[in-house]
Amino acid sequence: MFRLSVLLLLAAATLGGSAWHALASPPEAPVAPPDVNAGAQAAFDGAPMRIRVRGLDIAHPVFAIFALPGEAVGIDAPAGSGPYRIAAAGGRVESRVPYVPERRDQGWTWTAPLRAGLYPLAILREADGQRIELNAFVMRPRTDLADGRLQNYRVGHYPDRPLRDNPIYLPPRGFIELTAQNHDVRVSPHFTLGEFASKQSGGYPKFLVLDERLLLALETIIDALRGAGHEASGLHVMSGYRTPFYNAAIGNVRYSLHQWGMAADVFVDEDRDGVMDDLDGDGRITRADAEVLYRVVDELHERPEYSAYVGGTGLYAPAFPRRGPFVHVDVRGWRARW
Repeated sequence: MFRLSVLLLLAAATLGGSAWHALASPPEAPVAPPDVNAGAQAAFDGAPMRIRVRGLDIAHPVFAIFALPGEAVGIDAPAGSGPYRIAAAGGRVESRVPYVPERRDQGWTWTAPLRAGLYPLAILREADGQRIELNAFVMRPRTDLADGRLQNYRVGHYPDRPLRDNPIYLPPRGFIELTAQNHDVRVSPHFTLGEFASKQSGGYPKFLVLDERLLLALETIIDALRGAGHEASGLHVMSGYRTPFYNAAIGNVRYSLHQWGMAADVFVDEDRDGVMDDLDGDGRITRADAEVLYRVVDELHERPEYSAYVGGTGLYAPAFPRRGPFVHVDVRGWRARW
């Protein structure tokens, strides 16, 4: 289905259809939106360019955004490196900041389709052909919940009142539908959508919530691990989103940020054995290995580039044979440690 949408967009662009939004001269060759089930390797080569969405800087070749049906989402490209072109597999793209050669920044508004699903976008820089691919997921609105369920998937019930009246604890605006077809779609260079699904049993479709800031934080942590000399081709997500139903079933705290897609429990697992690697090099898997990862995350909070992702960091010792050590990361907006 996704390959078909890309082919249809290519055809529309070639024929001069509205799928393309070109703000300079018409493109000689169309730029297809991403093949959402591929392109992982290219994502590891670094950020080719930078855009801004909802106040967040996205400097990754592939990323995901989440919107409600019909929602207008602003996408901006920085000054000094335009012109850019944008293509969308669904919805409507309109110019918001036209291209001006003296300034060379651009901006668009993408209005999401009314039907939930995946609608890839691509933004291309004409000067060198570099691009950012956005996998745009249109969510099912919160109002679709019926007696704590979406279709046959049990979500449960969010607290009636936000904790300390903090709006981050309001019920989520919407839920991303996870299917067998989009399970492995990239939401950032090192993560796929399915990695963040709630661990409760049940078949497809499933539903989840995922905050874009969490993805950006995790990608920054991977970069910091490498910068500190650790081998890290990614992070293992032990626990991402949790439905309120599942969160209660495992006895977790009522206001766990996992329920809002703002938290993940992670560890480094390069040997793919399901537990934390020996990060401190002492030949054993202990709490000290989680401390290495914990310190990397904690030190990031001192860097200006991490300011948008400030949150909680928790260290958990191993509980063999059930699990090894890990670190909790969240983007609550203020610093918390445990």
